[in-house]
Amino acid sequence: MDPASLLKLAIVGSIVFIVLSIGLAAPPGAIRAGFGKPVTIVRAMVAMFLLFPMFALAVTWIIPLDPAARIALLALAVSPMPPILPIKQQKLGGGLDYALAIQLAASLVALAAAPLMIMLAGQFFGREASFDALGVARTIMVTIVVPLGVGIGVAAIAPEAAARFSRLFRALGMTLLAAGLLIVIWKAWPGIQAAALSLTIVAAALMGLFGLAVGHWLGGPHDGNRHALAVATISRHPGVAIGLAAAADLEPKQPIIAVVLMYVLVMALLGALYPRLAKAWARA
Repeated sequence: MDPASLLKLAIVGSIVFIVLSIGLAAPPGAIRAGFGKPVTIVRAMVAMFLLFPMFALAVTWIIPLDPAARIALLALAVSPMPPILPIKQQKLGGGLDYALAIQLAASLVALAAAPLMIMLAGQFFGREASFDALGVARTIMVTIVVPLGVGIGVAAIAPEAAARFSRLFRALGMTLLAAGLLIVIWKAWPGIQAAALSLTIVAAALMGLFGLAVGHWLGGPHDGNRHALAVATISRHPGVAIGLAAAADLEPKQPIIAVVLMYVLVMALLGALYPRLAKAWARA
């Protein structure tokens, strides 16, 4: 197996371990409880897959971007949450039941939102693209649905063993993911730097600020869930986004990957600044 394949396997494996650990640590009935308030889930989907993509479409239409940047940002706007996001949402005070519910809901809604965005983008920019529904569904199943379901199932049958293995799998997954991402970012750094020195970073930052604001607004009265939705609105699955953007048949693919990674870094920075922004909005 070549080094690139090993790196990809390590990153996918790390995500599977992390999501499995989240499922193993989930209390009984967490997802059912999360879906017990459907209005909150609907509001989350409106923020993530209606308002945010529409804003992304407007921004990429107004700001002159190269095709790779435009396609990457639009693909990100309709991708589901990254699999490890529930961990961060809990740190922000969001309930695990809410985080898991919007994780699963977003995974399903993305399958419908992605082809609609591709159709709209084609109308706006005159570029036809296909939609690999099977590929997107496979990525979502492998990195989110299956490991989460297995973890929750094991937790229901053997809660003590689940709690013990959850910590082990999370530590292993985080270590592998950190090492893998550092290598990927190092290899793609020239492209990331080029994207950061162009108008692409302006478009990404505007998307991020809008996403935080709309998620904060639609997150409801509970501060923890409001913070969780704000971060969920801007945080998207990079693997799904790259797969969607690749459907535009642009060559080479490296600029698309660089823009996706730049977006991930910008959103990480905005996510770190969000608690301060939230306090400022609360005082306003």
